Amino acid sequence: RGNKMAKNMRVVLLGPGLVGRAVCNLLKTSRETHAARYGLKFNVVSLIDSSGFVGAKDGLNDEVVESALGWKLQGQKIADFKEGGSQSNIQGALDFVGLDDDVCVVDCTGSDATTPVLAEALAKGCGVVTANKKPMCCPISTYEKMAQFSSKLGYESTVGAGTPVIHTLNHIIASGDKVTKIQGALSGTLGYLMSGLQDGHAFSKVVKQAKELGYTEPDPRDDLGGMDVARKALILSRLWGSKLEMKDVSVESLYPEDFAGLDIPEFMDSLEKVDADYAKKVADAEASGKALRYVATIDEKSCTVGLKAVAKDSPLGQLSGSDNLVEFYTETYGEKPVVVQGAGAGDKVTAVGVVGDMVRVMSH
Repeated sequence: RGNKMAKNMRVVLLGPGLVGRAVCNLLKTSRETHAARYGLKFNVVSLIDSSGFVGAKDGLNDEVVESALGWKLQGQKIADFKEGGSQSNIQGALDFVGLDDDVCVVDCTGSDATTPVLAEALAKGCGVVTANKKPMCCPISTYEKMAQFSSKLGYESTVGAGTPVIHTLNHIIASGDKVTKIQGALSGTLGYLMSGLQDGHAFSKVVKQAKELGYTEPDPRDDLGGMDVARKALILSRLWGSKLEMKDVSVESLYPEDFAGLDIPEFMDSLEKVDADYAKKVADAEASGKALRYVATIDEKSCTVGLKAVAKDSPLGQLSGSDNLVEFYTETYGEKPVVVQGAGAGDKVTAVGVVGDMVRVMSH
């Protein structure tokens, strides 16, 4: 029905890893819906990693995309892929494609090196969608330049993966209702940890378990340090309207400073030293009828990330497991916040956020 009318949109994917793979799969299985409902046809024209790119101006066929993603899955570089080419910088790969308003640049990397690329793509009229938090946490002067193109910029997947946290905040702001506070659990890993502590398990044991299950980064300090949550909190704060920089976010780490220099096995062995401390924090919260959570708290002027005892009957207090949950307090909703909850991590969930954003920014 809509196929004849569907407009070709060229997709440039930065970071063809697990999330990038899930995005390509979802684009493939959603072709009919995108054409019929939105009049859009997405063609992947380039896959770019830090070593090189594989590209075709009129679109790579499914087999090449599948094969290149499989190559990456084996830990190989795109520069060494049979149909790939080496490129010392992303710019050369983008020049090959030619940036225009029919191009959607999708960032599934974990690098801040992509920030200038995204800013340039927006200035040239491209759609830009990022699951990578770092570009949205860049210096405020660069952020404001990118934010001018809000209708062409999507970053739903930077906070809560595909769960519509960004969309909800945007919607509340657009309505004219006044946000008074945002509070949320924005790390599935730390949510799992808090649930384990509440169930009476030792801190060291729960961290080890989370690491074995693959819930944490290879170095659990990357999660326990709170920086991932701090980035998400800053993104929400800036969307609300603040001009805060990363250094303005107050972050409480879940491990002592003197653990920072240890290697990973030593760090894991040292965790038992803080077990009693955490058991006491949980007991103190319990004694006052509260539950301990790792929470991002955002008001108009500040952004704080750390442990907080919350009422057990509140949405955050009732949260268990690895879901993300955000409470939006507003003048209209009063004491009962708007609550958004869902999986906050996972390749497929993240891809849902990315592809939803791609449809929005390319429909403009």
